Amino acid sequence: MPGALKRAVGRLFGRPRGRTPEPAPDPAVVSRVGTAIARYAGEHATLIERAERFAAKARRLEEAGTPSESANNRAARAREAVETGLAALRGAFVASDGEEGGEAFDREVGRRLPALKPHGPYT
Repeated sequence: MPGALKRAVGRLFGRPRGRTPEPAPDPAVVSRVGTAIARYAGEHATLIERAERFAAKARRLEEAGTPSESANNRAARAREAVETGLAALRGAFVASDGEEGGEAFDREVGRRLPALKPHGPYT
């Protein structure tokens, strides 16, 4: 179906034309979040590296066809330790900046720590 025809049918049935863009986050909040995450990552570098290492090992074993429950458990515990610290840090941003601070925090964690990309908000 040609694009013009789709748009015409969409307007006829009252569908929105396109997605409404999300409002841009406050640059001051994003900057504060970035600084806090960088500081946390620096202070807890060994913990983060350990979580990444254990996750990679568990993934390698799984892909090799020899899944290891103990490797998965170690990876989960290491990730949980990192997430606990991040959850406390996120809570501080939500308390001071509301939900906008929490959303900015989640975006920055996904950008700066891709191996620990959040499954959802750290709450």
